[in-house]
This record gives sequence, C-alpha cells and structure tokens, in this order.
Amino acid sequence: MIKSTCRKGKNCLTKIFMVLPIIWICSIAALSFFTYNTLSNGIRNELGNKAMLLALDISQKLIIEENEVKRLLELDFNQLLKDPLNIKFEDAVRFVIKGSDIKYVYIEAPLSKSKYIVERGEEEIYNAKAGTELSVVYLLDAVVSDAVRLEDTSGKGYEDKDRYTVMDKSFLAAYKSKTPSFHISQNRWGNYITGYAPFYDSGGNYIGLLGVDIFIEKYNESLKNYLLVIAGFIFINLIVGILAIYLGIKAKYEKMQAHEKYLLSSIDDLTSIFNRRKFREIVEGSWENAIENNQELSMVFIDIDYFKEFNDNYGHLKGDELLKKLARLFKTKAEQYKGFAGRFGGDEFVILLPDANIIKAKKAGEDILKTVEELRIPHDYSAVSKYQTVSIGVTSTIPTKDAMPEILFSHADIALYQAKRYGRNRVCLW
Repeated sequence: MIKSTCRKGKNCLTKIFMVLPIIWICSIAALSFFTYNTLSNGIRNELGNKAMLLALDISQKLIIEENEVKRLLELDFNQLLKDPLNIKFEDAVRFVIKGSDIKYVYIEAPLSKSKYIVERGEEEIYNAKAGTELSVVYLLDAVVSDAVRLEDTSGKGYEDKDRYTVMDKSFLAAYKSKTPSFHISQNRWGNYITGYAPFYDSGGNYIGLLGVDIFIEKYNESLKNYLLVIAGFIFINLIVGILAIYLGIKAKYEKMQAHEKYLLSSIDDLTSIFNRRKFREIVEGSWENAIENNQELSMVFIDIDYFKEFNDNYGHLKGDELLKKLARLFKTKAEQYKGFAGRFGGDEFVILLPDANIIKAKKAGEDILKTVEELRIPHDYSAVSKYQTVSIGVTSTIPTKDAMPEILFSHADIALYQAKRYGRNRVCLW
C-alpha cells in the first residue's frame, strides 16, 4: 500500500512538474506580450501626438494669402515644386525639422489640374491599371534638406513626382473631418507617423491638411532593444522559475520519502501493522492525552493459541500466512473500536482503545474471539479446538501523572496469563 502510494505521489509530482513550467511560460509570455503592446502603443501615441501638435503649431503660424492659394491650385505638381512660394515655404520650415525626427512638412489639398498617371509596375501600389489618371493632393512641400530630397526612409532614391501622393482613404477621412489627428503608414516610402492639422488661408477658407511626417527608425530600434530585454527577462525568469519549481518539488518529494521511510520503520515487516516500538509511542501519546482530558484507556492483549505447534507441523510459510491473516483481522477490529493494533512479539498482538472503559474493551475482546473462531482455520494440533483460537487479556485504567503507561501492559499481560491458565480460547479481565 505504501509503495503504491509512493508511486502515485511520484506520478502526481511529475505531472505538476510538467504543468507548472507551462503555466509559468504562458504567464511570462502573456506579460511580455501585454507589456510590449503597451509600450509599443505608448510610443506610437507619443510620436503621433508630437507630430499632431507640431502640425497644429506650424499651421497656426503659417499664413498664405487667399489669392496665392488660388494661384497654386491652378498649377500642376511639377510647377508647384519650382514655385517660389514652395521654395520659401521649405526654407521657412527647415529650422523646425532640423535636429528633430521630422523629415517632411507639407500641405495637402486636392489639385484640380494635376493628375498622376499610373505607370507599369505600379498597378498593385495604386490598385489601378497602368495609364489611369489619379488626382494628387500636395500643395506645398518641404524636406529636411536638398541632400536628402531624393531619399526615402530606407535611403533609396525616388523622383520628385513621387513626393506628390494620390488621394487615399486615410487622407480623405482626415480631410473631411477637419480635426487634428494622426495615423501610422507603412508603404514603399517607409514607415512613418503622420500628424495632421486643418489649414486655412488668410481669408479663413479651409484649404486642406498640414501634415508632419516623423519617421520611426528610432522607435523601431527602441522596440528591438526592448525585445532583447524581454527575451533576457523571459530566459532568466524561466530558468529561475524552473529551478524554484524543481527545488520545491524535490523538497516536497524528499519530505514525503522521509515520511514514508518513517512509516516503514514503524510497521512490522511481516504483518504490516504497527511494530512494538511504534505501538509504545502511540500508548505514551495516548496516555498523556488521557491525563489532559481525564479519559480512560483500555488495552487488549492477544495470544495465538498453540502457535508453535501450528508452525512446527504446518510449516513456517503457513505460520506466516496465519500471522498475517489474524493481524489484518485485529487491525480491522481495532479500527472499528477506534483503536490501534500492533504486533507485540512473535505470536502476541496488542490493541489500544483510547477513551474506552473496561466494558467496551471486553466487548471488543469477545468480538475478536468470536470472529477468529468463525474463520474456521484448521489446527489439528491444538489442545483446545480443531480450529485456530486465541486467548485474550483485557484491562482498563484512568491514567494519572503518578502512574506510568507500563501499568497497562502489566495488567493486560496478567489478564492474558489468566486466560491461558483457565483453558485458553477465552477473554479474561484484570
């Protein structure tokens, strides 16, 4: 039974050891994912708000006369690029974008005469066939410097005409709302955050949107560094967590093994009930408890009648089987009367009944005597019966501090002696 329990304990601990690291990994991964998303969104929102506030600041400071706006709207984008007002606009805003993460500042407004013709290879970009005319939206445009005018976010060159984008859903949504906003873009020109602010001419007429582009290479680098930190965090925590789980399970398993070892040292090897040493410990503990609670203790001494004759004639294996069978019976009866059973000697057994008087103890003894007889175990070499019998001595006392537990053993032994003296197969009291 103990070995079986041990095996079940090992299997249980093995399952726990397998499940806990999985829970730990999932928790760390979920925490890392949540933290990463929180940080990512926080940085994006911070950059987006920065771009939007810059767009608002520039739009409020920039003044373009109403007649100049009308003139610009009549130009195509090649003319706009070379227009003195565009050059002046670019010179004016460069002091804002230099030394910052800003790479472009521009005004977007639908251009009535400017059209962009989709070229071969651009069909998927614009979701249109080659040769299709698309409306363009740039009015004024400024880049950080002439040196980088022809570079996108990855450093690749492009033509000036590519700076004049076509109308898309994000622009139309922002254009119609006439409210400050920002959005994140990822296209062939790179990854960037655009902050929008509504722009009005000197006469208060709504022209379009002033946009500020902040390219997010630094943001991506920050996230990469963070991912490295997270990876290190997960690895270290995983190692520490698994080690802690392993040590905890090992300590628990060793404690369980020590407890099982203690139990095994307390159990009689042959009969699997308490051995003499452990039974004495139980008696001593019960004695102290009885003193504290003013309870009575009873003891039942049992001797297997003519066991030597049984052993000599039927053999030691049969003798061992008899001892084991009767020990199981004594243990069962002891538990029925809320007591403890132990093997006291070779063929002697003893039962302790806490909080039981002599009447209850006698009843337990008589019950055992009757049950042994009902087993009908043949014993042709017994002088009492053709079946195996037992002799039983019963005693009871109220423990006091002035007395010792040995008095129980002594009186029970005297009662057992009387049972054997008066013909065996009986219960005697002392």
